[in-house]
Amino acid sequence: MEETQLQELKGKNWMAAMSLCWFLGMYGAHRFYTGKTNSGWVMVVLTVLGITAPISAIWALIDGFRLALGRYTHDDGSELYERVDWFGYIYIALMVLCAIALLLYFTAIIGMIAMVAHSAAGAGAMPPTP
Repeated sequence: MEETQLQELKGKNWMAAMSLCWFLGMYGAHRFYTGKTNSGWVMVVLTVLGITAPISAIWALIDGFRLALGRYTHDDGSELYERVDWFGYIYIALMVLCAIALLLYFTAIIGMIAMVAHSAAGAGAMPPTP
């Protein structure tokens, strides 16, 4: 009986892959874990180079969504076992909220820069009263 349960658990754990993607995704840790070592090394190089790190971050984000939705497999094509649906949906919700927060942050920064540039040009100054 116990041997049958162990045979059913062959492969890689979904929660471990999801956690690796969450914490070390830019370094491709989840890819190393699931046997996709070549692309894992590409992610490491992209991250270490620095200027190309955003590419690795976007790649990890896409992998995270694929993991959360259950569309990510091991290198040999096998499914990851013990998938937890609600955890995947929380991941998606957090990533969407982070994207919205970043968008609002950069919008506020651009607005402040525009306001400073506008006031520095004197366009908003009131004419002197007689």
